[in-house]
Amino acid sequence: MKKLLLVLSLCSGFNAFSQCLTDQIYKETVKNNPQIAIDAANFYNNLKPSSQTKRASIYVIPVVFHVIHFNGAENISKAQIEEQIKLLNLDYNLKNPDRLNARAPFKNLPVDCQIEFRLAKIDPNGNCTDGINRIYSALTFDARDNVKAIAGARWDNKKYLNIWTVSSINSGGGQGTTLGYAYLPNSVAQGLSSMDGIVCRADCVGTIGGDPFGKVGRVLTHEIGHYLGLLHTFEGDCTGNGDYCDDTPPVTGTFVNASCPSNGNSCTNDFPDLVDQWENYMDYSNGPCQVMFTPNQKTIIDNTLTNYTFRANLYSSANLKATGVELSNSAPKAFFSSNKRVACVGDPIAFYDNSCKGLVESKQWQFTGANTFSSNKDTPIITYPKPGKYNVTLIANNSIGGNTLSVDNYIEILPSASSNVPSLVEGFEQANFATTSNWKIVPNGTPKFTVNSSVSFSGKACLAAPISSTDVTTQKYQLVSPSIDLRPLKGKSPKISMMLAYVRKSSASSEKFRIYASRGCSSDWVQIVQRSANFITYSSTVFGSSFAPADQSQWKLITYSLIGYENDSNVQFMIEVESGTTGAGNPIYIDDINISMYNSSISSLDKSINLNVFPNPANDLLNIQYENNAGETEIWLENIEGKKVALISAVSSQTGVISVQWTKNADLANGIYFLKIKANNGIVSKKVIFMN
Repeated sequence: MKKLLLVLSLCSGFNAFSQCLTDQIYKETVKNNPQIAIDAANFYNNLKPSSQTKRASIYVIPVVFHVIHFNGAENISKAQIEEQIKLLNLDYNLKNPDRLNARAPFKNLPVDCQIEFRLAKIDPNGNCTDGINRIYSALTFDARDNVKAIAGARWDNKKYLNIWTVSSINSGGGQGTTLGYAYLPNSVAQGLSSMDGIVCRADCVGTIGGDPFGKVGRVLTHEIGHYLGLLHTFEGDCTGNGDYCDDTPPVTGTFVNASCPSNGNSCTNDFPDLVDQWENYMDYSNGPCQVMFTPNQKTIIDNTLTNYTFRANLYSSANLKATGVELSNSAPKAFFSSNKRVACVGDPIAFYDNSCKGLVESKQWQFTGANTFSSNKDTPIITYPKPGKYNVTLIANNSIGGNTLSVDNYIEILPSASSNVPSLVEGFEQANFATTSNWKIVPNGTPKFTVNSSVSFSGKACLAAPISSTDVTTQKYQLVSPSIDLRPLKGKSPKISMMLAYVRKSSASSEKFRIYASRGCSSDWVQIVQRSANFITYSSTVFGSSFAPADQSQWKLITYSLIGYENDSNVQFMIEVESGTTGAGNPIYIDDINISMYNSSISSLDKSINLNVFPNPANDLLNIQYENNAGETEIWLENIEGKKVALISAVSSQTGVISVQWTKNADLANGIYFLKIKANNGIVSKKVIFMN
């Protein structure tokens, strides 16, 4: 036990490099339950020798990926996950092509662990699955063990290796970037079965997504090593074999081998004195350098898989059939998935046969409304020529029998070009604005954006993120725009702008404001702007209680250029507000969102044509003054649904200062309207109110 406690004291620190959090997690578990360290010492000090000759069969482990996402890049593809499984199987079966790169002192050490990972085919309820469980949750950001408690996001650890992929991981106060972590088996044995599994950053899964940390899919090779009982090679520093492996030379520190120095030798007290083994998957070296496990590490893995019943059950024949990774002698159960459920006209959609239980010997797909109605391919690629919702059917057969799955309205096809064109303006004057204007508040639960009819920049209402002392850190409020065709604004400097009211509650306030864009008919959001609390606040002072703007001086114009999207015929934007430190935030108010060539603020609109509209609110008479320097002008009135309800001034070529006096039609109800003026080769929109 002394040796293991020494490991904890040496490896609990952090630095600025990317890291595995397993040591820190282990330290926390031992602090809460010292019996874990006693169990670990007993396990590692009593390892049973393991034959290095190949077993008659490999150990097959069923895997489920719980993809925790917020419709961003962290919602990784099926192809990316399947590539990661392939890479794991290469590494754990000594089939990785770079195994030959081990340097001379270690060239005879790389060992075949004889473990195969397969995506589960049957879920805990007996239904077919592709082994990928996608869950929409803001917990994907700054994640930790909290993602394991999401409803449906943890399957029985005795039957599945649970892997949670997330956008980012809470480093527990460290300065580095955490890429992943696992619970060691001895922690699970002492009552932490609900924590069992691996949390990993989504951008470290496989290489298809880019892998910005250069680990080439080996973050999960490393973390599964912990899951199977392996410790870091640098445990124990130079004082002993802290990883319980005599064939891994001692290493003096966590990141000494990060850049894989060819002759690096951080400890010279070992005999024989060997260079550091940065080839090992359990080091912190760069992924392309890592090529091997050693015989002693295989011994630990074999002991883990045989000594701990919750690991041994994974590869039992009964469990392999229960999880579907081995087929039964029965008729198949038809099941399918696709890489998209919503797409534009003409977009290719890949369909996957995920049938389970029995071997599929023949299949027939049917795609209502598609360019190709039927197919017998394993993964057909299908396009649809017209907007609508369409049924998909899969018939799966073998010599024993068959099964059919037909899902109504499985695919939704949208027009390739949005029917909405600039300008797109929203002032939140109706509580049900989302129903009437196709804006969408997400998520559907609480807390969420709400219409506030007590304050506004203009009109009588705005949208509020009601951040309060009860909000948890990084609570997210999101608003999604309707799709829009920006091509009419090509060359006219399109932008998205809005008025925002916010002031920090204290110096600790750390709210954030973001804008995302999604091209085509997907929900793949790309962040295009982020602003901190210090940027969005209207004042450098703080407001200690729940803030609400008292007048227009407490509102601030937020604007972002959309020049990069002016060729897009179908694009959506998402506005996101994120709460900061728990209890340290204030509400954030948004009004007059404008997607056009002009900014939202009244002063900016006025400057473009020196616009003056008065009185506003008005009874019946409205006075309009503006300047036209070139081109034709026209004035009309639209209701809040965007329907033209009155022509105020017909098309005219008059230039200079123009004055128009207009009396509201008797049959036009009082309420909120948008005055639209075509002038100076653009359209300006201004909210006006008629009231008695």
